Amino acid sequence: MRNKILILFLLISFNLKGQDVSFSQFDLNMLYMNPALAGYEQNFRILTTRRNQWVGISEAFNSNVIEFNLTSNIKKRRISGGEINWTGGIYFIEDRANTVFKSYEIGLVPWTFHFQLPKSIYISMGLQNTLHFNTLDWNQLVFSDQINDYNNTVTSSNVALPAFYNQSSYLDPSFGFILTKHSALNKKSNNTSFIGFAWHHLYPPMQSFYNDQGEATTIPQKFTIHGQFIGSFNDVVTESFNFWKVSYKHTLQGSNSVQKDDIGLSLSFANNIQLEGGVFYRMSRQIKEGENKVSLMSESIIPLIRIRMGIGNNMGMELSYSYDYNISSLNNINSVATNEISLNLYYFSSKPTMCPAQGKWGNNRKWQNVMLNRKGYGMKHKKDRWIW
Repeated sequence: MRNKILILFLLISFNLKGQDVSFSQFDLNMLYMNPALAGYEQNFRILTTRRNQWVGISEAFNSNVIEFNLTSNIKKRRISGGEINWTGGIYFIEDRANTVFKSYEIGLVPWTFHFQLPKSIYISMGLQNTLHFNTLDWNQLVFSDQINDYNNTVTSSNVALPAFYNQSSYLDPSFGFILTKHSALNKKSNNTSFIGFAWHHLYPPMQSFYNDQGEATTIPQKFTIHGQFIGSFNDVVTESFNFWKVSYKHTLQGSNSVQKDDIGLSLSFANNIQLEGGVFYRMSRQIKEGENKVSLMSESIIPLIRIRMGIGNNMGMELSYSYDYNISSLNNINSVATNEISLNLYYFSSKPTMCPAQGKWGNNRKWQNVMLNRKGYGMKHKKDRWIW
């Protein structure tokens, strides 16, 4: 008997509404989370992430994403002496729940504008349109009318397959907004904080292979609220740390679906290498139908390690790894592990440009120790080659 059994009504009605892919390293500020993050951190960035979830379960839950960011300054001294920055980006996501069903996304952010306002305030707004492709291997499915109660013989099915049973595709718009504030201490932006909001699936797309127009076959709208605070250490206090960071994300998808909260704390060390380490915590909550009581559940504790280094003239590389230790009822023994690794490449323009996340170039705490040869490491050769 084939090892894949799928109940027919699941294909027709999709009573279990799909949830979007979730990444543990949300502090990387991916386009997938909020289109207003296009070009938010630096001029040009290439980000790649692979998530291998629950490796102890026979089904393969793998997600891969790659994104590209572009930016250009279009106006100066337009809004109260500030600047307007245009950015855009594109990302690709491959999501596999098993060998039967595969999902692909192409997200295009045609524009995101970053407005520089007085008092070190920035406003970012972005629009995104995503093209989804879903594929299903019908040859691996066994329907209820193929199951024989007397022996293991599998007969042919009388189920009428949909007209386009190999693939379904649809467009899916999203919108995002971010408000950023830099503090002013001794005429330097030592602290950075932002809060963002993203509205995904503005017009809930249909995901039924049978072209079922019912509500149960649509992807529910998703609302994300996220924020981040980056604080600096005074050199008088310590020279061992570069900055500390607190990140938070709340996600709600569907009227009575599970809500998720992620919060994390990380420290960036500034000794021999640019190393960042931290830990995240994820919990879920749900209001059950017919009840006013909120059900809370701890999901996972996620340690994180990240390293930054220069790899050439005006280029930096960021490598990070996180491990999801499951503390939910699923138990870590069953799920074994969820591994997530990310490799990001940054290109820094030689000309100063507006950057909402870090403010002016001189205050870029993520990269200044690496690119500007501070703290005595990552020394730059006179021929613009990096020596370690």
